[in-house]
Amino acid sequence: MFNTGFKMKFCVKIESIICLLFFLAYADILIAQTRRESEEKILSDLLERLIENQESTVDYTDLQEQVEYHLKHKLDLNKMDRLQLERLLFLEDQQINALLQHRKDFGDYLSMYELQTVDALDERTLYLLSYFVTVESDLNQDHTPFLKKIQKGKHEIIALHENDFQARAGYNPQLKEQGKSYYEGSPYRYVLRYRFNYSNKLSFGYTGEKDMGESFFSGAQQKGFDFNSFHFFMRNSGKWKAVALGDYQASFGQGLTFGSGMAARKSAYVLNVRRNFQTVRPYRSVNENEFLRGAAVTYAIKNIEVTLLGSRKYISTNYRNIDTLNSDDEGGFSGIQLTGLHRTQTEIANKQNVLQTIYGTHATYKTDEFDVGITAVSTLYNKSFQVGDEPYQLYSFEGKQLTNMGVDYQFQLRNSNVFGECSRSDNGAFANIVGLTIPLHQSLDMAFLYRNYSKNYQATFTNAFGENSDSRNEEGIYSALSWKPKRGWVLNMYMDMYRSPWLRYLTDAPSHGTDYLVELQYNPNKQSQFYIRYRSEQKTKNQSGNSSVVDHVSPQQRQQYRVHAQYKISDNLSGKSRLESVVYVNQLSGSKQGVLLFQDMQYTHPQKRYTLVTRAAIFSVDDYNARVYATEQDVLYQYSVPLYQNSGIRFYAVAHIKANKRLDVWFKYSHTQYSNVASISSGLEKVNGNVLSDLRVQVRVVF
Repeated sequence: MFNTGFKMKFCVKIESIICLLFFLAYADILIAQTRRESEEKILSDLLERLIENQESTVDYTDLQEQVEYHLKHKLDLNKMDRLQLERLLFLEDQQINALLQHRKDFGDYLSMYELQTVDALDERTLYLLSYFVTVESDLNQDHTPFLKKIQKGKHEIIALHENDFQARAGYNPQLKEQGKSYYEGSPYRYVLRYRFNYSNKLSFGYTGEKDMGESFFSGAQQKGFDFNSFHFFMRNSGKWKAVALGDYQASFGQGLTFGSGMAARKSAYVLNVRRNFQTVRPYRSVNENEFLRGAAVTYAIKNIEVTLLGSRKYISTNYRNIDTLNSDDEGGFSGIQLTGLHRTQTEIANKQNVLQTIYGTHATYKTDEFDVGITAVSTLYNKSFQVGDEPYQLYSFEGKQLTNMGVDYQFQLRNSNVFGECSRSDNGAFANIVGLTIPLHQSLDMAFLYRNYSKNYQATFTNAFGENSDSRNEEGIYSALSWKPKRGWVLNMYMDMYRSPWLRYLTDAPSHGTDYLVELQYNPNKQSQFYIRYRSEQKTKNQSGNSSVVDHVSPQQRQQYRVHAQYKISDNLSGKSRLESVVYVNQLSGSKQGVLLFQDMQYTHPQKRYTLVTRAAIFSVDDYNARVYATEQDVLYQYSVPLYQNSGIRFYAVAHIKANKRLDVWFKYSHTQYSNVASISSGLEKVNGNVLSDLRVQVRVVF
């Protein structure tokens, strides 16, 4: 006779199968109700939600590559674990718990349609999830010989050309004749990528980039591209969880002790405050700074994983030559150049002029209930890091070597998740972060996070949660709530209160600030979304425009109002509309306002042979402080978050043509015309006239 436990599990499985058959019968309503959107649109929409609150010109290519990677390499619902689901970035803890609990209660997922039975997944999340997960068998049981993997893998070659149609001042040949600074190269940008991938187990590739204004097979770049990158990466080969050679990234814990690459900060995913890094990952982007060059391995012994890493590369810095009148002066550098641009003689002279060496280790002990890890990393330079004498730089790192050590942890407390990290730099300063996510009810989730980063804490690579990117001189409390009062409705809110006990750049006194967001969403179906949002940021900064010798620090506020609609018009046509207003208030200069209105349209051919995306935008911005940002769709592996200021109109169009199963072609044309300026930008980037337009053409071959 069968025992009681078996009977219960058998009955549960039968119930699951009956539900599955029911959903299969109505699949045209549940999942295939309308044609699936392109992966490019899903990528663009998800990235916009992750980065739209970042009021800066951060390079988001790394974050884009991470999301693109998950789109191309779907998770198996029957092999996934918590950490893998967390890396999808848009799932809440309650939804992750429900996905894992469903598999535990009912056994392996039989089909994607079974996701419909997971109550915690709302319609919009279910639709997004369908792009990132699948149901496969024996996904990790791969004993294919190495040479066979090479034969069975997929090769991809991508070539990009980009150019502006208006001439920048830096290309004027008379500048060179006059002995002034000028751009040595042509006004074109080239990117060449080669990638090989086998079943998400083995990858290697090459990336080369020439920026606009850089030489190409001439001048300072006789050998071609200004930036060259190669990577080799192997995953889950027996006990070797990761083997990386060449260029790679590594992040541990909450990114406080060590974290290379981009990590999402405060966003419309208000509960997304915990860092969930893949410890070692290949680097395939074109950012010339946020990566390591050398080797790293992760080896697993039962519940213990140990990572060893080493990196040795030359970096571009603001280098100061040796003072020949001072015998003790060895020279040094005051900062690391982050632009990756090497166009002028000064930029070229500062290229790769300091050797940076990094070595470290991370060991973690993992169970189903908790993880705990230890990190130790040292960074060495062959020249001395010498910051300036500005008061805000008093506690900045100086010297040739910096060592960081830290402990990170994460554990389940019933349905809640507690996480954190404590880190120490070798000057004795500490930095701490601790967070908690709580599913209070099936329709209500909350998150809390406290961080306290000492003013003299120092770290080379860090991407922990915070108002500022350097993870120091900051203390704050973040709290967030996500409430789903009824089907299709979501209310998201967060509030962040923080202070800096010491001075900061452009803030000549201890300062504080608040940042809060309220967003009400309505998702009538999987492919439509409407929301209204209010966000307010208030922080103390130097009072610009005052005539006093000493800078005054005063409160300054930015308020953002947004109305957004995203909708399906037909099986092949969709639209997106937005009205956004930013109000900036300064005690001295008064109130400034920025307004942006745009309309997007996307058409996809019934057989998906081509896709066309267009946007028409009109804007009026009084002042840079009232600027508005809006993400745009782009060609594959590129991103665009233009800054809207002054007044005018902007138009862009992106076309993706799938010539056949091996060949894809992308075009993007953008055009901006200002109504209140006679010239654009300044210095070597100056354009005479009120028009900016550019073109990107990209070709991909897959074999």
